Amino acid sequence: MPTQTSRTHEVDLSVQPMVHVARLDTAIAFYELLGGRLIYGSRDGDWALIGFAGGALSLLARPGGPDNPEPVELQFVTRGKLEPIAARVEAGGAVIAQPVTDEAFGRMLQLRTPDGLLIKLLELDRDLID
Repeated sequence: MPTQTSRTHEVDLSVQPMVHVARLDTAIAFYELLGGRLIYGSRDGDWALIGFAGGALSLLARPGGPDNPEPVELQFVTRGKLEPIAARVEAGGAVIAQPVTDEAFGRMLQLRTPDGLLIKLLELDRDLID
């Protein structure tokens, strides 16, 4: 019989991977062929958000290389504030790679998973990215 787990922390996080691309315009066109639609950003900028039925994909016009060996980043976007999340994960023993910082798009918190993967939690300010 399946057991029911109790959720001790209700968090409004959505997964939003970021793919590093060489050309934003051609990447947007490709993901539109898959059924995505441009939500934010532009074809000639350096960042865009593509919406799909069940989520979103960020595109960043900075291809992988020696300074950026990972072509995909794992991000989470919250509708709430980052400080309660940071306090909770730190109290639980998680490694904070970078505390909450102001960014051009809002604010960001960076964590390391137990396996060492860097993940980014974003608090977007729609006034900054529209």
